[in-house]
Amino acid sequence: MCLRKNFQLGTYQARKNDTGLTLIEIVIVIAIISITMAMTTISFGNPQQKQIEQHSARLNALIQLALEQAIFNGQDYALTVVTTGYAFYQLTASGWQLIDDDPLLRARQLNQDLNFKLYLDGIRVQLDTDFEGPQIFIHSDGEVTPFQITITNNNDLNYQLAYSHASSFITSQDERI
Repeated sequence: MCLRKNFQLGTYQARKNDTGLTLIEIVIVIAIISITMAMTTISFGNPQQKQIEQHSARLNALIQLALEQAIFNGQDYALTVVTTGYAFYQLTASGWQLIDDDPLLRARQLNQDLNFKLYLDGIRVQLDTDFEGPQIFIHSDGEVTPFQITITNNNDLNYQLAYSHASSFITSQDERI
């Protein structure tokens, strides 16, 4: 709307024949909408990627915890990975026992659209759907079976969690494996 000054009264009045917006007003509105959309996209991100990151970070932290407990308690632990979850075991006098009384090292399941792939010494392991027994050993002397675990979803987003004798745990993202 365009205003003109009425010099006789000292006030501004709108012209009756001016309707619509100026070019600058339109550009400002488009800029505000664009910035709002960009901020919304950044804040929400990709929820599937966040799920994979969270599961990868949790598993990494739990393996580190099991390693620390193994060293401090002089107790051997192990990890079993199935296609949709994982569980920790503890070596007792009667053999490997599934840990079900520890709220941190309890068995966990992935969300429906996520799966595990397990590689031991570079060889892919065929994963079952049930916990059959230990696959990755966490010894009380700090030794851990070298492994690579890949968490994948249906859209080819992947996170890898790897351990070797020369390095500690590494979490990395790889779009396509």
